[in-house]
Amino acid sequence: MSARAKAKAGASGKKLRAFLRAALSGIDKMRRASADWTRQSRARKLGAAALASLLVLAIGSAFFADYWRAAFSESVPLPEATRRAVSEKAEQLAAALKKRLIVKGRLEGDAWTSAQILVALKENDAGYVSRARAKSIERYFRAMAGPECTCWRKQPTGNFPSHLGVTAWTLWAFACYGIPAHRTEIEFLLSVQGSAGGWPMFAGADAERFASSYATAAAILALHEQSAREKDPARRERIAAAVSRGADWLKSRALAGRARWADYPDAPEGRREYLGLSGFVLFALHRAGASGLAALDREWMSELPEETPALLADDASGSKVWVGKRAYPDDTLYRALPWTIVATAHAYSNASILGKVRAARWLERALAPGAPVYALAGNERDAALVAEALFALRSKT
Repeated sequence: MSARAKAKAGASGKKLRAFLRAALSGIDKMRRASADWTRQSRARKLGAAALASLLVLAIGSAFFADYWRAAFSESVPLPEATRRAVSEKAEQLAAALKKRLIVKGRLEGDAWTSAQILVALKENDAGYVSRARAKSIERYFRAMAGPECTCWRKQPTGNFPSHLGVTAWTLWAFACYGIPAHRTEIEFLLSVQGSAGGWPMFAGADAERFASSYATAAAILALHEQSAREKDPARRERIAAAVSRGADWLKSRALAGRARWADYPDAPEGRREYLGLSGFVLFALHRAGASGLAALDREWMSELPEETPALLADDASGSKVWVGKRAYPDDTLYRALPWTIVATAHAYSNASILGKVRAARWLERALAPGAPVYALAGNERDAALVAEALFALRSKT
């Protein structure tokens, strides 16, 4: 091979070696870059996993904190800010109701509303002393009692039949202020109870067909509250038996698995359940000391509505109740928000742990500062709504 050919071959070899070195260097860089990317990817994955774990831990901690609080609490563990707001609103509503109850030194209003106000004020503050003395309260209500019986009507005229709801609330108010019912007033309630255990809303109605869930709940409340003031042992036993039969009637009429009640569960006409009525019934069963409420309480918790009822949400079935040959509409208002709050607070101790967590969260929404109940000023036209709202708030202060 000539010298020229050898030089040319040598130059080609150098170029080839340089190319191979460059290629190998590129491959090595790609390998290192790939390794770096893999390490970073692993780090990213680990970081994402760690972040997810932290989020799960945070959520779990919040849940288990609620779970833990509920597990060892017999009453609803509301935040302190909520309890403070509830107490302040209750104080405001109580002050407004005191002004509405007594005008120019005299009791004002119809029997039903006045009785609800008196009960709410006493339940809100056991030490409350009305400006109207017990004797004045007694005279005021008994002046409105029906002439044909020792009971009360919705309106004190002959056009309305004797009303169990008004009568029961009146006797409950009497009990709150240490006024014992007359023997004839107790006998009236006992005599109207049906053989199955329920009470009709209007005296004289068929006590089986027109047995009313509201009237029965109100009757057992009144009798239970008055029983401590009954001096006759035999009558006290009859009162206890009537309360027990009424409570059994109510428990047996709860819709299966629902802890809900219809207004006239034995009526052949269409029946409709009401949230406000159901809350009132469950509260009455608790207050009257009825046994075997654990299952109903758990059912109540499982059926709590997702949304808080509106402040002005109420229902009246308008069911026609026949007294003799005349039909009267039952226009009792079942206010959903106050009685759902009351019933939930009373059912809380019997709930499962998950039920307690659900109830606590529901009540926090219903009672948190700024919730609809705080829109009440106390001077609303419907004084009974204000009284029932105060009754509900008092259970949380």
